[in-house]
Amino acid sequence: MNIRRIVTPSDPLYADCVRIYENSFPYAERRDTAGMTEYLKDDRLHFLAFYGDREEDGPYGFFTFWDFGHGYLYGEHFAVDPSRRGGGTGTAVLDYIKGLGRPMLLEIELPVEDDEMTFRRKLFYERNGFILNPWRHVQPAYHDDSVPVEMHIMSWPYVFSKEEYETFRADQAGIMP
Repeated sequence: MNIRRIVTPSDPLYADCVRIYENSFPYAERRDTAGMTEYLKDDRLHFLAFYGDREEDGPYGFFTFWDFGHGYLYGEHFAVDPSRRGGGTGTAVLDYIKGLGRPMLLEIELPVEDDEMTFRRKLFYERNGFILNPWRHVQPAYHDDSVPVEMHIMSWPYVFSKEEYETFRADQAGIMP
């Protein structure tokens, strides 16, 4: 698998990554396309597309993370095209990210009893070494017409301290609309 950073909306993989993004995250949990495109100019955002042997066959998915310069990475959005799920693609991407050697945290939705995917997502991250953190977390609203969303924080390779979590909260507030 190949992984490449996207830095411009004219990148041949970008439009398909946006399609995966919009189909994978509910409106309240994602930026609008214009907002995401604008953030491509921000050096702190790393928008990684992953694909097979031939780029022209399109992306398998994408992973976006922020590096605020505070010693950790914030994995904001991660999605694999539904046709590629279950084949090790997600684990390979996380292995690549973990190979950067920086602690990382990410948000996951609260597991919901009638939504098996929320439980599967938590188990996926646990299998990949992520640990549920004890901090109550509310993701700020991505849109003026949406509300904040209660989430869980998971981190790798250790549980973030309260101070580290508070640093993340301040960093996150600075990138929200």
